Amino acid sequence: MANPNPLLAEDVEIGMSTPSTISTFQYSAPWLSISEYVEAGLLSFFTLITSLILLPLKLVLFPVEKMCCGLKYKRPSSGEKREVCREGGPEENIKDLVVSLKASFDAGHTRSYSWRINQLLGLKAMVLENEGELMEAYVKDLGKPSGDWFLEKNGILADINHTLSCLHKLMQPESRHTPLWMQPGTTKIIREPLGTVLIIGPYNYPLNLIVCPLAAAFSAGCNAVVKPSEQMPATADFFAKYLPVYLDRHSCGVVLGGIPETTSLLRIKFDKIFFTGSDRVAKIIEKTVAGTLTPMCLELGGKSPVIVCDDANLKVASKRIVQTKYINCGATCIAPDYIMCTSSVHDTLVSNLQKCVETFYTADAQTSENYARVLNGDHLKRLEGYLSDAKSKGANVIGGKIDQDDRYMEPTIVTGVTAEMLLMKEEIFGPILPIMKVDGFEDAVGHVKKGEKPLASYCFTSSSAKASTFLNNISSGASCINDCAVHVLSPDIPFGGVGNAGMGHYHGREGFLCFSNEKAVYTNDTLTDGLRWIRYPPFSTFKEGVLGKVMGKSW
Repeated sequence: MANPNPLLAEDVEIGMSTPSTISTFQYSAPWLSISEYVEAGLLSFFTLITSLILLPLKLVLFPVEKMCCGLKYKRPSSGEKREVCREGGPEENIKDLVVSLKASFDAGHTRSYSWRINQLLGLKAMVLENEGELMEAYVKDLGKPSGDWFLEKNGILADINHTLSCLHKLMQPESRHTPLWMQPGTTKIIREPLGTVLIIGPYNYPLNLIVCPLAAAFSAGCNAVVKPSEQMPATADFFAKYLPVYLDRHSCGVVLGGIPETTSLLRIKFDKIFFTGSDRVAKIIEKTVAGTLTPMCLELGGKSPVIVCDDANLKVASKRIVQTKYINCGATCIAPDYIMCTSSVHDTLVSNLQKCVETFYTADAQTSENYARVLNGDHLKRLEGYLSDAKSKGANVIGGKIDQDDRYMEPTIVTGVTAEMLLMKEEIFGPILPIMKVDGFEDAVGHVKKGEKPLASYCFTSSSAKASTFLNNISSGASCINDCAVHVLSPDIPFGGVGNAGMGHYHGREGFLCFSNEKAVYTNDTLTDGLRWIRYPPFSTFKEGVLGKVMGKSW
């Protein structure tokens, strides 16, 4: 059957499946020989047994607080609270706040291990001790169900606990190789805090995407100014109320408000800016701070594709795609944005997806306690526009029910999708799942390669060769094989984008490094200077010959 999509037809025409376009290199790490599989399996088995044996001890005898040199959370006194800069206040208040934080950093208040630990424990206590109020704020702002909140809360706690457990190690200087001609000196890396940073949060996960970057900044020894999203007023008020209660006055300040307050903040020189949001706003931020050489970590989005191969387990794939697509009503930056599959599995996949939607959210998702709501009426109109455009261009919409008063759009599947539709040109960020037919696996990979690099990419297949080709040919911030989006819940792997999807990474070690300067340090002595005469001028042929042989090696 002829491909109805001109873009894909062009891909086939230019040989998108040829080795010159689709690399045939196979990653050696994921796909092992039989003996290596056996060895890896035995290692995994013994690791699992050891973990199960130690689990009761970890749960009962060794809580994270006791692993951190016995340090316990010390709540700051009421007199230490820092004022919150609220919307409509004078710009001088924001400047004074930043100046005060910079003075605290310069005075060294934030550098000690105990200070960092106490701020991390404060963030953890804030989340645990105010769950009810947080849940109320989330319901007001997002209509977020308890299941979504449960996953987000535990992702936050896992990130903080992991940082608590490894912070002492992360703070240690790292020794590096010292060349022979530089000895008996030593070389090492010291990771020092960058300073006072700005963290600008988004609306879709307003707690996670403030607390986790803030925890990373504290772990590195930085303090921060926090700017929650003005579109989430209840959650922003929560930060304004509780951050000054649980964190000391040297740690952070909160600025509430919208564009004017954000603009005022961007006029101030920070040591780093951490922004989570759209590429459109990120470009505005870049232009605003252009010329200041301010480093930035930008966590953006994009169209994260899902390739469902003919050999995939369609039932499992459907469950995992539906779960990660419709959580938070589709407003997740790494949610599956669209699916590509061949005609041979299309109908079965669509049927399985529909069954999963009904199983997870009942026949009427509007009555489900597990389904969230769209942010506001403007976003709902944007999503409605996508459906209208798709219908006008021949697509079939399964679902699409909208209730403006309830900010509700039901979990929707769109078939018969082509590349010309708005659904395939813009990030959806809502509960609409387009499915586009392709001629084959290579065709799908070629389509992804022609677009901007996504924040995440997903492939469902039982073929190790296809999985390896997928990983080797598609550049993205992260990838999952036979799953979607759950990589973000691991506290020990980096999260971040590439290209239009963002720059920089955080979580765990990468979060610590995100807010640190890795300073190279060489320490020499003066007693052995007489043995180093060869390094000083004037340079003779003999000196140059010896130095050339020694310095040119990696000894």
